[in-house]
Amino acid sequence: MKRFRLFWAAALVLLTAGACQQEEVASEENTRLTEQETLTEEILVDLDALVDEALVRQMSQLKSATTEDNYLLNSCPVVTYDKTAEPKKMTIDFGTGCTGKDGKVRSGKIIVTATSFENATSERVKTFDNFYVEGKKVEGTIRKTITIDREDHSRVAEIEEEVTITFPNGGGTAHRVARLTREYQLNLMGIKKDNQIISWGTTEFTRTNGIKVTKTVQEETPLVFKMACHRIVSGIVIFTTSDNRTWSVDYGNGECDNLATVTNGNQTRTIRLK
Repeated sequence: MKRFRLFWAAALVLLTAGACQQEEVASEENTRLTEQETLTEEILVDLDALVDEALVRQMSQLKSATTEDNYLLNSCPVVTYDKTAEPKKMTIDFGTGCTGKDGKVRSGKIIVTATSFENATSERVKTFDNFYVEGKKVEGTIRKTITIDREDHSRVAEIEEEVTITFPNGGGTAHRVARLTREYQLNLMGIKKDNQIISWGTTEFTRTNGIKVTKTVQEETPLVFKMACHRIVSGIVIFTTSDNRTWSVDYGNGECDNLATVTNGNQTRTIRLK
């Protein structure tokens, strides 16, 4: 009987150790997913702001003034506007490499089409030609339809994304399909680094291992991206996966740091995003 009890005690220890190990592996995987999707979100919001800057620069007659006022673009990319094309087409060509005012290196082209760039409520479509930002390749299509253009110069747009980002050095790919609402807050007029981009909606992406992840952001707790630091600084995300994992991420109270709080069941920990 004593041997029998010892056997079950040893088995219980092994089972408990195995369960703890599985929890640690799942927790690490959740952190990696959080980091990759946060980076993907920040890249795409950044691109949205960059294209808006290029449009303002192209539409303005005071190009030298708008270049100085830009927060992302300098004179390095070649911006062309084809008024004869149908739909109208603007191309931002970063060539083989161009360092923006934000210190990020971009190469390749962003191509934007619209029935009219002058009409703020028209649909705009972004595509990419061998486009890279900081070594990450961006491919796919982004549709943006501005639904409200307020008197205070803030805007609301509906965004549809089907994008693949390939990370360097064997970091894998993230294929992302998103339906989002995005609000653009200009705050202090003329000071672009004070601008904020606020997003909510649903995003689905597939990992290279086949696991599907759904990311949900409610309008009451949206993601807030600050131009001042090019980071998500607040908002709550709920992640659910096709292999039945669920966790939440809280990006904080608006500070320009790289910290987030991850809650998985009864466990909560603070992570430092790369």
